[in-house]
Amino acid sequence: MSLGYYFLLPVIFSFLTPYFKKIGLLRASSILLNLLLFLQTLVYTMMSLPQISLFSIKPPLGIAFILDGYSLLFLLIFTFSGLMVSLYMPWFFKANPRRDEARFYLFFNMLIAGSIGMILSCDIFNLYIFFEITGICSYTLSAYNKDKLGLESGIKYLIIGSIASIFIVFAIMLIYLQIGTVNLGLIAQRFHQIDPKISVLIVLMLFIGFGTKAELFPMNFWAPDIYQGSISPVNGLFSSVVAKAYLFVFFHLFYLFGLNSKYMLFVMVIGAITFLVSEFTALNQTNVKRLFAYSTLGQLGILFMAFSTNSIDTVSGALFHLTSHSISKLLIFLTLGILIHKLKSMKIDILGGFKSTFLTIVLVISFLSVLGIPPFSGFIGKILILKGFALSHNYAAVAFILLVSIVEAIYFFRIIAMMLDKSRAKVIVNVGVMNYAILAVLAALIVLFGIYPSLLLHYTDLAANALLHPTNYLTYALGVGL
Repeated sequence: MSLGYYFLLPVIFSFLTPYFKKIGLLRASSILLNLLLFLQTLVYTMMSLPQISLFSIKPPLGIAFILDGYSLLFLLIFTFSGLMVSLYMPWFFKANPRRDEARFYLFFNMLIAGSIGMILSCDIFNLYIFFEITGICSYTLSAYNKDKLGLESGIKYLIIGSIASIFIVFAIMLIYLQIGTVNLGLIAQRFHQIDPKISVLIVLMLFIGFGTKAELFPMNFWAPDIYQGSISPVNGLFSSVVAKAYLFVFFHLFYLFGLNSKYMLFVMVIGAITFLVSEFTALNQTNVKRLFAYSTLGQLGILFMAFSTNSIDTVSGALFHLTSHSISKLLIFLTLGILIHKLKSMKIDILGGFKSTFLTIVLVISFLSVLGIPPFSGFIGKILILKGFALSHNYAAVAFILLVSIVEAIYFFRIIAMMLDKSRAKVIVNVGVMNYAILAVLAALIVLFGIYPSLLLHYTDLAANALLHPTNYLTYALGVGL
């Protein structure tokens, strides 16, 4: 099956959105669309990689999409997250009946398609096109509430995203002027031939552009405001899909262009600062969405540290942790959506003001996993990262991650204590059958990957090898043997 279906099907859905709304099948059609995309991805897990889809002319002249071990893991995360959110949204719209469903579904499905497009494109111009599609959909979804906070977050996201886009456009322009192509394979071959001063300028522009969208310090000051103003399902998408798509592109170009040899230490230090600042800032948050936004930024900091090591073991651990984090944060934000609707507040006190054994259990599982406590999947990811740093004799990184994680543990255990405090007045929260199933599946995956990490390690090892040794990717990107 062609990789083009990942874009063709959402585009067809977008055109048919008014029709689906008219006949009352908007929710069902979105679930079916995301189910098809996820099933298509499962099919690819049983095929040899890389896979390539050509459009008229083979690369480097033509447009093509390439799926390798690195992009396959992200494709699984994105399509699975899209399916979970699609299944969750009927409850959300039933609980909020006056919302514009058609507008949400159109931009939600195009956001999934845009994120997938970024990880499959093998030329930098089409990558930028999908970057913009994802950005426009993100701006619109962040302002979905149309209240003061929502509109403020949408406008702020639009301004920040536009600035990031300017840097990326100029970087692409300089690359084309210097090399005369937008094909990633040819750029990778010839990047070292660019004048060193121009090369540094290109790298700086790409770093600012993609680093801003990937929520790296100091360009991540805007992110908590966006989370606060957006609805909870969109928070889950931002944390599990959008931020991870930009991280994918950042390190895809980082290793493809051979930048790891010069800028590895710089990226690791920026990641460490992101982790440190985010976790300390999270300590003082009283808004529950801002707290988990800073928590997400902190975990992204750890991922940037690990991805910049040029070590298969450490990068595989980072990919494991990334997958676990995506599942955990999706679980947290979808659960928050239920609590915020019931308790009509976004203050952190709502986590101590509800009564539901099921929601308490799934939240505790997700919190402990993010912290890296066994037997949950987050423990496997973090221990593999620490092991990778130790094997490379980077004991300073091991000590740093462990020490800053204590700060993270403080606010997570404070929340858990709040949830278990029986002296607090609590509101009974009932969970519908579908939401029960969605949250149970997410929690079960966290436990499953923690007890049987080999189920996921096969894909993370495959992804790490494809990222650090992109020989097969370059062969396909250059059209050799096609």
